[in-house]
Amino acid sequence: MNLNHLRHLIALAEYQSFRKAADALCLTQPALSRSIQALEQELNVRLIDRHGKRNTLTAYGQQVVASARRIVFEAAELHRGIFLLQEGQLGSISIGFGPTPAAILMTPFLTLMASCHPKVQVKLARGSVDMLTQSLLDETVDIIVIDRRALTAVEDLLIEPLPPVRGGFICRTGHPLLAHPHIDLAMLRQFPVASMPLSDEIIHDLVTELGPEAHPSRLMTINCEDLHGMLDVAEATDAIFFGIFASAKARISAGKLQEIKLHPHFERMGQYALVSLARRSESPTLKLFRDFAHEHFHD
Repeated sequence: MNLNHLRHLIALAEYQSFRKAADALCLTQPALSRSIQALEQELNVRLIDRHGKRNTLTAYGQQVVASARRIVFEAAELHRGIFLLQEGQLGSISIGFGPTPAAILMTPFLTLMASCHPKVQVKLARGSVDMLTQSLLDETVDIIVIDRRALTAVEDLLIEPLPPVRGGFICRTGHPLLAHPHIDLAMLRQFPVASMPLSDEIIHDLVTELGPEAHPSRLMTINCEDLHGMLDVAEATDAIFFGIFASAKARISAGKLQEIKLHPHFERMGQYALVSLARRSESPTLKLFRDFAHEHFHD
């Protein structure tokens, strides 16, 4: 069976138009039509119902497309596996980071690669969980490190939890709040509070343990994906940062920032994970990164 015929059918199923599918495949429409006809003749069934400009899959077509996706994926994996064996070295890796994992892992990992594996090609991407998940499904990244509570798509994904990490409220050393022996939410709300977008689970925990005034719509005055930018603001002003302590580890160790002991006590436990495509062949570099993440992702 010709793999190109299967790829052409998959494209036609996605675009539902010979013109659009042909353009995407860099083919002429007659060439695409001949390819689909050749597949229909080989299988001896009709795969496409043609209604003017509209093209829909028959029941046979739907079944063949489902199988074709698996066959094309496995064929690509066969070539990938052979390439990795022939490469005989670490090769390259593309990693997608959520904001907090990036703050904890990115610089140490780049330092390791530059020092110990200088010829390995390392590509990094940053963004939201949805954007990174789509990049993983599109195979533009090899692995992503994200907040697993925000992950919605799990089909065909390998999810490997990382150790949980503590989080809460952080302010600059010398902040006016730290002069008080007991700090409650009302006192904290007198100052700007910065946070990344929060999952529904974290929002629920905030409201349950601290009350309705802790809902981000009332508590957070700065909402931003740029974690380092928010930590810079917290270090330079009286703004308070809500997030994972390990993301500010260097600043806390240097005495620039410190944890706020809130009453009643509230502690966020961050749940993060390494996520990759199930059934995909892994390069040696990917295993190296997995081991590195487990070793370094902690408070």
